[in-house]
Amino acid sequence: MQSSRLLPRAAFTVLAAGGGTYAYYRYSKRNDGHLKEGTFSITISQRNVEGKVVKAVMDLPYLPDATLEKRVKLFSRTLYSDASPYHGRGGSLIKFHAAQLNSNDPVEDMEPEATTYLYEGSSRRPIIVAAVADGHSGPFTSAWLKGRLSNLTMLSLLNSGGFGVKDPLKEVETSPITLPPKFKLDSNRMSTLIKTAWEVVDDIITWRIPRELNGQDIRNEKVLETLGARFGDQILPAYSGACALAAIVDTEEQEMWVACTGDCRAVAGFWDEKPDGSGVWRVDVLSEDQTAESPKEVARLIKEHPKDDSADVVKVGRVLGNLQPSRAFGDLRYKWGADLQNFLLPKLLPPNMRPRPPPAKLLTPPYVTASPEVQHRKFTLPSSATSDGTRSTLRFLILATDGLWDELTSTNAVALVGGHLQGQRNSIANQNLTKSIPTIEENMTKTSAPLPHAAKRVRHSDWSFKEESLGMHLIRNALGGIDNTLIQQHLSIPAPYSRRYRDDISVLVLTFEGDEGLEQPKTRAKL
Repeated sequence: MQSSRLLPRAAFTVLAAGGGTYAYYRYSKRNDGHLKEGTFSITISQRNVEGKVVKAVMDLPYLPDATLEKRVKLFSRTLYSDASPYHGRGGSLIKFHAAQLNSNDPVEDMEPEATTYLYEGSSRRPIIVAAVADGHSGPFTSAWLKGRLSNLTMLSLLNSGGFGVKDPLKEVETSPITLPPKFKLDSNRMSTLIKTAWEVVDDIITWRIPRELNGQDIRNEKVLETLGARFGDQILPAYSGACALAAIVDTEEQEMWVACTGDCRAVAGFWDEKPDGSGVWRVDVLSEDQTAESPKEVARLIKEHPKDDSADVVKVGRVLGNLQPSRAFGDLRYKWGADLQNFLLPKLLPPNMRPRPPPAKLLTPPYVTASPEVQHRKFTLPSSATSDGTRSTLRFLILATDGLWDELTSTNAVALVGGHLQGQRNSIANQNLTKSIPTIEENMTKTSAPLPHAAKRVRHSDWSFKEESLGMHLIRNALGGIDNTLIQQHLSIPAPYSRRYRDDISVLVLTFEGDEGLEQPKTRAKL
């Protein structure tokens, strides 16, 4: 059968981005719902016999299992249900919808998670912590953060409120956390407390080994013989790295804090309803992408290091010319001194893992921090809204790794989820999304557009609303919308080549619903 080309040679160009290249391509639009057979072609970079990097064409088969239904992991559950209203307020229903699609093998993102922290013997609504993490240089840091980041953050907040926990790390691994009835989040100190908590988490990940070796003669043969057994399970989370994002939502007080370390992103969808029943979706971006391409981050990095080091702190949009995110957990290569790395890593890393040398110009570490930027918002839940005047209610939160935001703007993501919640199930023309689903932007940052380092493509396909899962819905539209053939091509490209066209994508959506009698948002626009 004649092959169908994903990357026609005449349409192929590349963009240099640090140590790699990202492909730009065009494709012919094919929207039938049947799986393709035969082959398609991609262009790759490889070394020839002379050691020079050259372009080559690789033919790939359309894989019969290259469908979202077979590749995407789905997660969903009810986080909280208050079916019996009390104290004059309506009932609430809070749901967790998430999805993950790998590009790396194994996937480097953490599975999306949301934890409900209930009050013991109290009618207070719970605190919910939702989190995503985007790993790099391996899956080890993000895997370590799974479950621990949310719980350690909450335990740190409990400690700061006078509810002491003797061994937080042990508590995380042995028992669920129930909140004391008198515990309340300290609104005035939350940003500082969250930053401190995350710095402590990174200290556990990255500095535990050097701290425990402090004062020991690490050149003693007996000490050296025990290093692998003592620290073998701790070195990999410190050696790899992960960006992380968490939303701490106090559903009783109706306020939230979003902490971001790196380039994951959080976006809120508010429904602004007018007295006549019409309304719009309002986009609120709750984080800023922290990369070495951000002028704000570059200025911070330069300020934190001596003047004679400033020229080398950021090069080609990367920290020390290598790492794109400017904040991350782990990444000891940018935090430990060169001598410590050169001495310990060969003795601690697994035999099959050769240590990478410290970055050049590693003069005044650390160059990367896990300290997050924290944003605060107050909100009104649908069950607490009044019928007088304009009502603005929080209907959903989207937290996702940069694999989603490489392909979707914040505004499009809110329109996609908002339309889905309104019952939209027909496709929408590419250029008509925010016209059919009225959406306005507020508190937008420069990161609302696709990230500058992304392999951007000119979007041709229309928007799909066929999926029932909100997470799957966002991933489908990130990869091709109604264009099933393009999606099949994306999913047929094996690792590591797939990384040139798409990243791991992890996305979670929290939805906030009121009483069953509460009408779904309606707009005057025809959907």
